Amino acid sequence: MDIQDIKNDVCGSEERRKILVVGEEGFLSESVMDYAILVAGRLGYDILALNTVSEEKLKSISSVKTGSDRAFNISELHSCALFKAKAASGMVKCDCLVRAGGPGETAKKIIHEIKRIEFVITGPDATKEKIAEKVTIPVFSVLSNNNMRGEKTMGEEITKKKPLGKTIGYGVVTAALYAAVFTNADTVTSYFTRGSWYAALPIATVFIFSFAHGAFASNLWSLLGIEAVSKDVKVVTAEKTVHDDVRATKSARKRPRARAYINPFHRI
Repeated sequence: MDIQDIKNDVCGSEERRKILVVGEEGFLSESVMDYAILVAGRLGYDILALNTVSEEKLKSISSVKTGSDRAFNISELHSCALFKAKAASGMVKCDCLVRAGGPGETAKKIIHEIKRIEFVITGPDATKEKIAEKVTIPVFSVLSNNNMRGEKTMGEEITKKKPLGKTIGYGVVTAALYAAVFTNADTVTSYFTRGSWYAALPIATVFIFSFAHGAFASNLWSLLGIEAVSKDVKVVTAEKTVHDDVRATKSARKRPRARAYINPFHRI
């Protein structure tokens, strides 16, 4: 969809607030898409996806033909088709644009051409800095779970090896320590109760048992495929910042109300 079509669509219906989602070199990660759709759905905003590419790449895209001798619709390339499908499933309106140039200058032009863009969401921090230098509205970055240039192939994926050897090793050490203590209970008791420097032996024994048993338990859970849940702190922080900024903008737009006050002691 061209920018003129977006303007006509806005003029023909009630104008809604929008989130500008910017991708550099035609790349938009699914983490950015999912986060933008989540925020847009909660706030009741529309999404305008902007992909910035170089002049050469834009010309090469425009010259591509399909089997019916028809040029590809540029707005459907570079993740736009996937973004639209995701937004439609979330009941969020999404339009896509592809423009030549840097993300900062291009985003600035789009913000001036299309009104009611409340803030910008992008991926890497480097792209965020380029945009923030050119625009006056808030810009937020979302940490992507994938690498910067798409998904890895099956051969490039790094698979974690199950720590079978470590689990067996620490298990044997733990069992040996417990067996040594229980089979030599009298000797251990006599040394632990002598006092003086021997009082440090129980503390050292506790640390040794704690290390061995803890390492065994940790490797055992990993061997069973149970891992700790890691949360994306940056995305959560960005989401809170977006909501706080929107609330502040709404409160700033409230007009002051005139209030009348009657003095009950007037002319008494």
